[in-house]
Amino acid sequence: MISLRGYMLILKMHKDTPLKSQFKKNLVVLMGGMAIAQSIPIVLSPVLTRFYSPEEFGFFATFLAVSSFFTVVMSGKYELAIILPKRDEEAINLLSLSALLSFVVTIASSILLFFLAGPFTILFKVTEIKSIVWLVPVVSFLATIYLLFNEWSIRKNNFVILSRNKISNTSSISGFSLLFGFNKIFFGLIFGQIFGQLTAALLSIHRVMKEDKGLFKFVSMRKMRFFATRYIDFAKFNIPGQLINTLAYQIPIFFISSRFGAAEVGYYALTERVLGVPLSFLGNSFRDVFKQKAASDYKEQGNCLAIYKKTTFTLIGLSIIPFIVLFIFAPILFSTVFGDKWLPSGEFTRALCFMYMLSFVSMPTSWIFVIAEKQKLDLLWQLMFLIITVISLSLGFLVDNVHFVLWMICIGRSIAFLIQIAMTYQLAKGEVLA
Repeated sequence: MISLRGYMLILKMHKDTPLKSQFKKNLVVLMGGMAIAQSIPIVLSPVLTRFYSPEEFGFFATFLAVSSFFTVVMSGKYELAIILPKRDEEAINLLSLSALLSFVVTIASSILLFFLAGPFTILFKVTEIKSIVWLVPVVSFLATIYLLFNEWSIRKNNFVILSRNKISNTSSISGFSLLFGFNKIFFGLIFGQIFGQLTAALLSIHRVMKEDKGLFKFVSMRKMRFFATRYIDFAKFNIPGQLINTLAYQIPIFFISSRFGAAEVGYYALTERVLGVPLSFLGNSFRDVFKQKAASDYKEQGNCLAIYKKTTFTLIGLSIIPFIVLFIFAPILFSTVFGDKWLPSGEFTRALCFMYMLSFVSMPTSWIFVIAEKQKLDLLWQLMFLIITVISLSLGFLVDNVHFVLWMICIGRSIAFLIQIAMTYQLAKGEVLA
């Protein structure tokens, strides 16, 4: 793994590195950053699993699952359009619009959840977090602010700042979680998430403001209203699609919690923490570079097939051997590294690893739906993904076996990801899909 000193040297030399393309330069910076960012929570996970029980991991996972729904609607998805305007003076209004919407939604939803905490937690069978459920929108707000300024860094082609932001995010969350766990605070994982995201959001704002603070003088309510109308399709089509996608991804947590208990959710959560989350960050790093290059090629050439193939084959090459190893040795690895009580997480990982691999491969290039302005197609795929997930979970009611449910989810979702790859490949070629 790349050392911190070595990575900082890469950042310093980034502008002068004699690589063949800007894509390679950006990829080196982001992959180096992600190597450090992901090493921190992975290294600390064996400690956290000894500080926190599977049940506590389960409560934490349910808390984040609920917050993910608020994150989808916070900004109206206008952050997705930040890279599109030709002038920064226009794009800064989209950033400001997104931040303003997020703030309003946070205040309103926090007040609502404060008064509805009782029935809300009973509905999801997590009454243990009743006293702090009003903090769910706060977590979503901090995550949204962090993402907004990351999108701005992508627009400015400043992948050094973007990479530093990712390191700040994971290290802050992991550090606070460790601190609260050491002090035996029951909701330590939840409070670690809040304080960690607050730190990362403030740092990302500071880094961007140092260079672009002057652009905020171009922000006005009139311009924000104009761009809200101009890019309304991002809200109309991306929000429903993302809500469907979020429900599809999070419904297993609610199902497992109500059907098999908080401990089983904790095992599922550790699988996500060790495998799903790092893969998501790595996939997003490829996506952040891919979408900038793909958007440029699509505008100039009418297709982005070259960068699509390059990205897809790179991801396949990186993932195939590690996933074979995981399928064979996951139970032994999990019980050895995280403790004997976490062996079920290794069995969960074995059942889901092929699905995770296809998700990793398809994630970066799925941005083509946005680049080609085919949000309706993306919405249809998200709906199909949800239906497949619900069918898989429904089979669990018949068999009443959590491992059977996980295998059904793996098979169904793998088929869905293969369909998505076929769709994005056609769009990358510049072909119009109905």
